[in-house]
Amino acid sequence: MAAASQEGIFKLKPWTIAVPVILLGLFFLPVSVVLLAAHVPTIVARIVDTSPGRRLTITVGAMNLLGSLYFLDQIIAVGAGIEDIGPTLANSFGWLYALTGAGAGWVLFGMMTPIVTRLAGAQSALRLRRVAGAQDKLVAEWGEAVRGPYAMRVEAEEGEAAGEG
Repeated sequence: MAAASQEGIFKLKPWTIAVPVILLGLFFLPVSVVLLAAHVPTIVARIVDTSPGRRLTITVGAMNLLGSLYFLDQIIAVGAGIEDIGPTLANSFGWLYALTGAGAGWVLFGMMTPIVTRLAGAQSALRLRRVAGAQDKLVAEWGEAVRGPYAMRVEAEEGEAAGEG
């Protein structure tokens, strides 16, 4: 019973996050408008993201935020007034940085699957070699009957098969 009440303490309601964000956005209106415009690629990523945990949105959003820091610097440097929004958003270098950051997030997300696949394959091959080595030690100690009908055979890599390894 105590564990259930402890979990309820840390559960956040949506309004506990939304109200402070809206108040901060209104207080820093020029900065909010500029960052909202610069984060259109993140909004698009959120709309099309179907991955569990919204990994695409997080990746694109983080890289887009990094690229949008140029806009943030520009709006704060000129005084962060309402009249400064237009000239800040008209800066083509700011758009270059924001969109390049978002593009880097898309590329990073797209490249993670092949990278993780290779790492998992290498890890599985390493485990298989260890198990096969342990099996060979048992066969050396107890004889071939220990291996049984389900013997594991480790395929030699191309370099080892050619005598390079």
